[in-house]
Amino acid sequence: MTLLYLVAGEASGDVLGGRLMAALRTRRPDLAFAGIGGPRMAEQGLVSLFPMEELSLMGLAEVLPRLRGLARRLAEAEADVLARRPAALVTIDAPSFTLRLAARVRPKGMRVIHYVAPQVWAWRQGRVRRIARRIDRLLALLPFEPPFFEAAGIPTSFVGHPVLESGADRGNAARFRTTHGIAPETRLLAVMPGSRGGELARHLPVFARAVGLLRDRLGGRIVMSV
Repeated sequence: MTLLYLVAGEASGDVLGGRLMAALRTRRPDLAFAGIGGPRMAEQGLVSLFPMEELSLMGLAEVLPRLRGLARRLAEAEADVLARRPAALVTIDAPSFTLRLAARVRPKGMRVIHYVAPQVWAWRQGRVRRIARRIDRLLALLPFEPPFFEAAGIPTSFVGHPVLESGADRGNAARFRTTHGIAPETRLLAVMPGSRGGELARHLPVFARAVGLLRDRLGGRIVMSV
């Protein structure tokens, strides 16, 4: 049996990880999985080394008080990967944790595949050289990313974006309005506050005030992604 070790650090990565596990299992029923993930990956049989939510942090205000705990979890993950010796370590987004883990285990003979290209093409492009030392292959969500990363020596495959896989591009506005009792002429305001717990706690009050102002000015119905 072939073992893959997957590591996700937040809800969006957990969704990607769950889909990846399901797709791989249809092609390779002999695959086994270990690692760190959330409920979507658990549905595919993953028993997480520790709760993924411990890694779902954003900004210094959340990270600084938990630095010691994060360092301990990083060491635990490293030890578990090296003890299990999987065929590959698949790190999913969350680069502040996953690429640090990759940097620790790749020099010890571990093959590393990173899923979701860090947006170094948008800011701090110098980071790409450091990433190239930490991974063997990159799975990119956007079609223009492979040429950028391959120019830096990173083998990169475009695998598509989960928004398109979700069917969001095939939505039916009339059906949505009928399902939710919204008149055709009613204005809709979409609110997408994020997926991280700390992010939501900080941003929702601001979103609520902004939405209140917009609703007073424009009217209409509010639709929030969850």
